[in-house]
Amino acid sequence: MQKNTLILLILICFSCEGLFHENDTQYIVIDNRQEKIDILNGIYSRLVQVHDNNYFSVLARSDDINIYFSYSFYYNGRGCSGGEGYINILQVTRDIYRYLYLAIVSANSMILQLSEAEEPEILGEAYFLRAYCYFKLARLFGTPPLIDDIDVDYLVEKPGYREVYEFIEDDMLKALELLPDSYSDARIPGETPFRGTAKAMLAEIYLAMAGFPVNDETKYTEAARLAGEVIGQAEQYNYALLDDLANLWKTEYRHNTETIFGLYFDESDAGPQNSISSLRITSFFGNELNIQGGYHPEFKFFNTCPDNYRKYNSFITGRYVSTAYDTLNGYVSRLEFLPIDPLVDPCDFINYVVSLKWIDQSAYYREDAPWDDRSAITLYILRYAQTLLTYAEAKARTGELDNSCYEAVNMIRRRANRLDVHTPSEFDLPSDLTTEQFLDSVVWERAWELCTEPEGRWFDIIRLDLKDELAGYRYSRDIPVTINPDYLNEDWYFYLIPQRDRWLNPNFDESE
Repeated sequence: MQKNTLILLILICFSCEGLFHENDTQYIVIDNRQEKIDILNGIYSRLVQVHDNNYFSVLARSDDINIYFSYSFYYNGRGCSGGEGYINILQVTRDIYRYLYLAIVSANSMILQLSEAEEPEILGEAYFLRAYCYFKLARLFGTPPLIDDIDVDYLVEKPGYREVYEFIEDDMLKALELLPDSYSDARIPGETPFRGTAKAMLAEIYLAMAGFPVNDETKYTEAARLAGEVIGQAEQYNYALLDDLANLWKTEYRHNTETIFGLYFDESDAGPQNSISSLRITSFFGNELNIQGGYHPEFKFFNTCPDNYRKYNSFITGRYVSTAYDTLNGYVSRLEFLPIDPLVDPCDFINYVVSLKWIDQSAYYREDAPWDDRSAITLYILRYAQTLLTYAEAKARTGELDNSCYEAVNMIRRRANRLDVHTPSEFDLPSDLTTEQFLDSVVWERAWELCTEPEGRWFDIIRLDLKDELAGYRYSRDIPVTINPDYLNEDWYFYLIPQRDRWLNPNFDESE
């Protein structure tokens, strides 16, 4: 076993769950089922803390997310500028790193004590959660310390990219072996993982391993196989696309068939809720809903996103203004929708065009409309739409492009245009595309479908090694988010682990 290292001693001392105590690095004895459930619930709480309203800051080098803390434009005879804020990327990455390792410490404690023979389902859930935590760490930090016990060793060796992913793979395979077979047998049906959840997540892990930085293209076959099994057993697993995309962002649909792995919230719970987006209602003008938020698409991403039902449910696309008309019977006023084009009115774009995901718009039309940025909407980590797209891409990359690949993508495209997902339509991909054309189409379909979601566009940019292509995804007047290179590792995509940990362990010192 590899010894845990670096920040773990600090994490143990400051765990607010009280599971670990100062001067006591031995794990507590877990001797009843409720204690085990409490520890699992604590891990989910840590994942909620990871995905707070600062989370998207670490993905903001992508083209689907921007913060526009600094901008200056002059157009139509007037100018506008802004630049008061900044991304405290060191604090955000430190918090994400800390919360993920707090979750891992709890998972390790369970894994070391539970018996496969006596409690396979709970043990499988602990393996699943540890694998996901490391998957997140790997895609943000590249080569994080690998820790599978509760001892402390400040001289643990730095792993390679492949070693990290093989650790994740082993954990998820163990989860797949131990988790219950069906949706109905999960610890909490519709919420906690079972075998279908593990298969779908492992398909995502293999898709990542096939690309940068591991570059093991044999994993495309495994990704296609597992995603295909999930699709083939979708009825048994209770997975399906929601007919109406808009329902994904309504609290009444927080339990739905599209969620493969998510974080759930109780609408009546005064405790932690979904705060991943900083969107909030600020005011009403007549009947106009005015929403402000911190996360926007970039100009070109917004303009090239297909002008369809999905776009209208992903972003604010314009403003309603009151317009008066002089008629024979006097003045008549009405609300008129004015679409926003970032190349025509960039300041209006920055001020108004924000992501609509993670906000239940219907809630804000009530008289008792909430005025905060929290909701009970399920925070989707992985949903069925992504599994369909993973299947299509992975199978095509193995040289087996067939009708099932087309159908998986076309189902997404039909729903994006508010059509029945199973009925062929004019929006289906042409059936005579070359493999390269098909792959280009599916990568962009993933970008549009998964924009401003926790496991979306940025991680595709990493695995496809697109950093040299990013300039082509932007207009000349786009303002990309830049990160101080001193905060990044040599591969640019990944953040350095927190400075304190690098001081403690010279094996993680990036200065040489």
